[in-house]
Amino acid sequence: MVVYDFKNVVKLKKLKNSEKVLPKHAEKISDISNGLFKEFKYSSYKDTPPYPNESIRTLQELIKMVGANPNEDFIYSMDRITESFEKLCSELEIPFDETKIEEILEEASGVILDLKYHFNRPRPLMVAELYGLDLEENELHIDTKDSPSFPSGHATQGTLIANYLANKHPNHSIRLKKLARDIGKSRVIAKVHYPSDIVVGERLGNDMFQHLKENNLL
Repeated sequence: MVVYDFKNVVKLKKLKNSEKVLPKHAEKISDISNGLFKEFKYSSYKDTPPYPNESIRTLQELIKMVGANPNEDFIYSMDRITESFEKLCSELEIPFDETKIEEILEEASGVILDLKYHFNRPRPLMVAELYGLDLEENELHIDTKDSPSFPSGHATQGTLIANYLANKHPNHSIRLKKLARDIGKSRVIAKVHYPSDIVVGERLGNDMFQHLKENNLL
């Protein structure tokens, strides 16, 4: 039974993921000004907030997630972005520059974290509990709870890396971008992200790639 009364709505409106920015995250955010994305314009993302906790859209997303059957093999195989792309590149017999990939992922994390803390959207598990919904915890809930939910870092970084590799190997674009979509999808199946986190994360990843390409930073 979904709990949705005045007292509950008040709690939902006040609910945030984090009380403060963790020092390790603050350091990455401060490093934006010295990295690949120092000139990246993403202020428009700060003007587009996620659905409120107490909104029908958020509740609808949660209800769909409750009914989803988690595929644990799929979830954990998609969790490590670098390893996922390295494996696919091996299958496709194309070069994989791990050093460059890790650099891009690390540089992107500052922008992602800046947006996450700007909105401080609580993870689905936190909101589901107030609604009386059971999302069935797994170890990924523990791994992700120290950062806010919106946008999805995995969706952003997966999309960014897929574009980076597809730009170098256009004949394999379909397979590379499918992997990125699977990485985003896995986060919803794991119930650590709302579908709307993924949508915005994918858009952000595309924009970040365009920034690198247009500024000859690839």
